[in-house]
Amino acid sequence: MIRLINSFKSIDDFQELCGLIFCVIILISMNIFLFKMLWFWGRSIFNKTLNLPPSKRRWYRTRADVTKDEETAKYQVRYYYENEEYTAEFDGFTVYGSKAIIYIDRYCPENIKEFIPKPALSTESAWACFFIALFIILIEYVLFFA
Repeated sequence: MIRLINSFKSIDDFQELCGLIFCVIILISMNIFLFKMLWFWGRSIFNKTLNLPPSKRRWYRTRADVTKDEETAKYQVRYYYENEEYTAEFDGFTVYGSKAIIYIDRYCPENIKEFIPKPALSTESAWACFFIALFIILIEYVLFFA
């Protein structure tokens, strides 16, 4: 009989542990969503892009000469970094005529990246994100202090 009671106690401890893990997962996901909503609101209110451009310390922004590869859908780019010529392939979202804006890795110039800005949200959408964030803060306050 005592063994049966002890096994039930360990099941209760296991259920409490599972409940605690579940609550922590929900809390982390709500805070990530809260941060994203506040980020979208702040960037959109100041009419900035939603994503940030690459770091200027690591990436060098330049224009490159572009040629279209007929066999594949990719573009061949030729660019210069510190008086050396490099070539690379990329998808070509930022191609303007025969030029493209690319970012070159300062430590490894063979690596290139293109920055595709995501436009800011409309004012109404930005304020909706702000009020959703306030609602999440209210829910977290109720969970912790009520």
